[in-house]
Amino acid sequence: MNHTTVHLNFSKADKLFLWLMLPLIGLVIGYFLPPISEWASKLEWVPFQGPFKLVASLNAGWVIFATMAFGLLAGIILTLVIYDEILNIYISEDTLVFKIGKVEMKYLKDDISYIYIDHKDLVVIGHEGQEIFRYKKEISTKILKEELGELGYLFKDGNPYKEQFKKWVPGLTDLSLEADALLKAREMMLKNDNSEEALQIAIELWKLHVSVKEIEAKQYYRVA
Repeated sequence: MNHTTVHLNFSKADKLFLWLMLPLIGLVIGYFLPPISEWASKLEWVPFQGPFKLVASLNAGWVIFATMAFGLLAGIILTLVIYDEILNIYISEDTLVFKIGKVEMKYLKDDISYIYIDHKDLVVIGHEGQEIFRYKKEISTKILKEELGELGYLFKDGNPYKEQFKKWVPGLTDLSLEADALLKAREMMLKNDNSEEALQIAIELWKLHVSVKEIEAKQYYRVA
C-alpha cells in the first residue's frame, strides 16, 4: 500500500457505542448473574441448568467479581468479533483494499472505473461496466465520498444500473449454467446465514461479469 492509507469501518459514534456499551452491558449482566443463577437453578424448565447451578453453588464473595470480569471480557470479545466481520476499507492513492473476516480483496485504482452506493452497499465498477465488488458498508456515505475523492477515486451519486437488475428465478434466466448454479448455491448460503460463503460465491459471479444483490431476501442479478 502507499504511505497514505485511510482505514474506514465504523463512524466515531458507532465506535464509542461498541467500545463503551457492549463491555458495560457485559459488566452489568455479570453483576446480576449470581442472583439470576440462584433463581434459575430452582426452575427445572429453564435451559442451561448446569452453568446456573454451578454459579449458584458458589457462595464465596469473589463470585460476583468473577462474573463481572467474565461479562466485561465477553463484551470486549464481542466488540472485536463485530469489528472483524464488518467491511473494513483501506484506501490509498493506488489501491483499494476490502477486508471482511478472513476475506481480503485488493483492487488497483487503474482497474476501477467508479464507485457508487446502492442503498447500504458499496459498489465498485470495472471498466466494462461490471461489478467487481459489492458489500454492505458501515461508514457514512459522506465520509466515504470525501476520503475516496481526496485520494483520486471517482464517486458517482445514485445507482446507474437500478433498472437493469432482474429477479433471479432458478433455470428461467438468460444466465449461463455456471452462473445459475452459483446463484442456487448462494441462495442456500444466505438461507443458512453463511455470509462468508455467500461472499465467496459472489466473488465467483463477479468474475463472470454477473452482479448480484438481495431485495427483500430475493436475489437480483445484472449481466455486464
